[in-house]
Amino acid sequence: MKRIVLISLLVAAMGVMAFVGCEKPEPIEEPQDNATTLTHKTELKYSGCHSSKRNGSYEPIISTNYENYTLQLVIDNFYVNCGIDSLTVVSEFDAQTIYVNLIEICENQANCSCPIDINYSIDNIKQSTYELVINRGNSIIYQEEITCE
Repeated sequence: MKRIVLISLLVAAMGVMAFVGCEKPEPIEEPQDNATTLTHKTELKYSGCHSSKRNGSYEPIISTNYENYTLQLVIDNFYVNCGIDSLTVVSEFDAQTIYVNLIEICENQANCSCPIDINYSIDNIKQSTYELVINRGNSIIYQEEITCE
């Protein structure tokens, strides 16, 4: 009799373990959009000075393209000091605005300027309408509403 009870308990315990082991884990809820902090990867490429050096500057030509949640900025004819060492871009985001700040790093300034071409991309941009603000130092060089869709 003890043997039948022991086998019955063992079979019952194995059945409970098998049942518990097959339970699906509770789904993890995704955070709400307002609680999500997105990480944006950026990529910056720029040309060297074009051969047409001048003693002045001209308006840059700015175009945007949005594809696969990536915003591509192309800035042609962006005048920098001929002695430029490098160019850095700092971006900030909020729900309605994308701020892009272009920072020219030039340790030995020359007495001329030259145009360069800039390609800058930002990923993880949700589909929406944004105010795109591009600054050069403390001056706004471009401000326009763009639609990313």
